[in-house]
Amino acid sequence: MQPYEPRSFSLPPIEGISAKQIEEHLKLYEGYVKRTNALYEAFERLKRNDPDPTLIQEVRRRLGFEFNGMRLHEFYFGDIEHGAASIPDGWLKEAVTASFGSTEALRDALKAVVARGSGWAIVNYDPVGNRFHLNWVDEHHIGQLATLPIVVAVDMWEHAYMVDYTPGEKMRYFDAYWAALNWETIARRASQWRTA
Repeated sequence: MQPYEPRSFSLPPIEGISAKQIEEHLKLYEGYVKRTNALYEAFERLKRNDPDPTLIQEVRRRLGFEFNGMRLHEFYFGDIEHGAASIPDGWLKEAVTASFGSTEALRDALKAVVARGSGWAIVNYDPVGNRFHLNWVDEHHIGQLATLPIVVAVDMWEHAYMVDYTPGEKMRYFDAYWAALNWETIARRASQWRTA
């Protein structure tokens, strides 16, 4: 099986988030990729040695944390690549406007979700129910809404802002990240979810 490779991201300077903070955060992301690969290698070793199946089950349970940590960070960094851009006209803008009134109102609704705690604030879209969900994920493998595409994933763990902000200042970090979102990238991804 081909191992996962860390993605490279073309990240411009971001007002309110230092280059040092981004550098440290990217190292953490690369650690998730490395540990995901290590778990798959462990599965193969364990299968060859025919151990008690409970050991494989326990190692597999760890996969959700490492793999989801890898993928969520790819959304996080991918959505701020190439510089900030407003939401373009089209399906996603119409859906956000119909549900929230504007991207600013969506930001304010998500900001209320992130006000307390460490974890991830995620905007999901449910193409079956044709609606958005604002979702809080304490840990990468707990609280995910299965099968729902991710619109935006904001890392609210302390590692995402502690170089620049204290825990009491985390809303300033949230504002800086939100302002850096490239909605053209997000809209391109979202175009595949449109229901008939």
